[in-house]
Amino acid sequence: MNNPIHLITIWSVRIASLVLLGILATGCSTGSAVITGQKRPPISPESVHLYSSPPQQPYEEIGIISANSYWSWAWNEQAKMDTATREIRVKAAKLGANGIILKSLGSEPITGAGMSLGSGLYGGSINSMRTMDGIAIYIPASSH
Repeated sequence: MNNPIHLITIWSVRIASLVLLGILATGCSTGSAVITGQKRPPISPESVHLYSSPPQQPYEEIGIISANSYWSWAWNEQAKMDTATREIRVKAAKLGANGIILKSLGSEPITGAGMSLGSGLYGGSINSMRTMDGIAIYIPASSH
């Protein structure tokens, strides 16, 4: 077992596995963020509230964010929307935003080699993704 070639092979496989996991972990994050205000310390994504219009309380704009369900294995539209919602909350939470004013919800086709897979078994299409765009905001605790 102390064969140097055997040890190199084992370590090569382990390193390759770690690199692949790292790529997959970062590749699964979808969307973008542009900071337009003051970034704050990160919070829990569960603490981020969604708003369909600007809240009545005073708030500060932190940034413009977007997310999609590109990497989702979801077969129906609701599951894809849930994935995009989870992703946009994660993006906002990383900026320290405790709210998101939603600007647009949509659906986009996924194009590319091998992606034209037809419609899903449960009424959804697996060759489309759900998209969300919004403004990440911070509402001070005294305004709640």
